[in-house]
Amino acid sequence: MNVTLTWDLFVIVFFTIIIAYSFIVGRNQTLKIIIGAYIASLTADALTNLVDQYLGGPQPILKFLDGPDSDEFLIMFKIVIFILVTVVLAVRGGFEVGILGHHRLPIRLLMTFLFGFLNAGLIVSTLLLYISGLSLINAEQIGTVASLGTDSPMVALMIQNHSLWFSLPAIAFVVLSFVEGQDA
Repeated sequence: MNVTLTWDLFVIVFFTIIIAYSFIVGRNQTLKIIIGAYIASLTADALTNLVDQYLGGPQPILKFLDGPDSDEFLIMFKIVIFILVTVVLAVRGGFEVGILGHHRLPIRLLMTFLFGFLNAGLIVSTLLLYISGLSLINAEQIGTVASLGTDSPMVALMIQNHSLWFSLPAIAFVVLSFVEGQDA
């Protein structure tokens, strides 16, 4: 079997791993990871903007922010901050999430899959957005992305629809809150 490594394969494998991990850790921990990813995406973007603004700029204070590799450094910095904050909040975050404990197993499994899928979309689209050098805070340039220099329609679709992937978990939280509120 000859498998060609492509960005599409990367996206599919990453989605599969995150959804499988959601079943391993459970629906409540997946929700905690989603909340952590929201906080981490804003933190990574803001910190990178601050580093670039105050330590970079026309006459950079930090030597590695000067020259052609400065963009790559800022991209890697943003990705590392995103992953680090997401993991720290998921593992050590001082908050608990508890929903759908009283529903039947098929409903709980369906919700775990749904939130795992939304979690994967949020994380993958955010990472692809960052890898492409774009910013969540300065989202006006997202519509013109050249899909990381690849011919991957899936990557282009993930980046161009990042706002949708970013909003879907929150919309699902709101809908679920109304459903949970009626059942109680």
